[in-house]
Amino acid sequence: MLIARRQFLASLPVATVLAAAGFAPRAQAAAAAGFPFTPPSGHFVYTITRDGDPIGTQKLDFTAEGENGLLVITDVDIDVRILGVSFYRFTQHIEERWQGGQLDSLLSKTVDDGDERLVELQRDGDRLKGHYNAKARDVDGRLIPSTLWHPDAIKQTEVLDTVRGRVHQVTVTDKGRVAVALATGPADARRYGFTGELNRDVWYGEDSVILAAEMKAKDDSIIRQQLLDRA
Repeated sequence: MLIARRQFLASLPVATVLAAAGFAPRAQAAAAAGFPFTPPSGHFVYTITRDGDPIGTQKLDFTAEGENGLLVITDVDIDVRILGVSFYRFTQHIEERWQGGQLDSLLSKTVDDGDERLVELQRDGDRLKGHYNAKARDVDGRLIPSTLWHPDAIKQTEVLDTVRGRVHQVTVTDKGRVAVALATGPADARRYGFTGELNRDVWYGEDSVILAAEMKAKDDSIIRQQLLDRA
């Protein structure tokens, strides 16, 4: 049975729900790129499914920039089809530039089923200032983006929404160790639940990379992101 289209769209703040590839906390003596941990490097590819059916992909790239700089690029491409007809289309391109362990700027370009959303934020002292479309934004510069790759994401009570540049209130719960079935075989992970204005479960692997993320949509369908490949 077909679900109501707007009901499905309302359930999918996709970039904040699905754009999540990152790291769980781990103790390391040496800092890298100004971080108190070693940031990731390379290319990560995730498949996105709805009730087990493929609907898109997410790609994540980490690149060092100069001294103590890090560029994190996220690309999400979703095309939900029913009987071969495109039912919902979503794309998002996010650029996070970090300098000395701090988020220096954020650029997010989203096309949400035809609706264009642009977030541009730049560090100004201890604030991140800019705009979401024509609306001004001025937020705490210590916020971690809802891409959640930063290890301190699981310690937060607020995160920065990358779709509209808003502050989202969250509560994070450690749900313990579990096994995750990947295309390459089973992997051990630790599961965290994010609830509040951002709702999802995230599975972090032993090497700290996110292996999967999952949420329930308002139509009760399960939207899941899972690691497919890394290089």
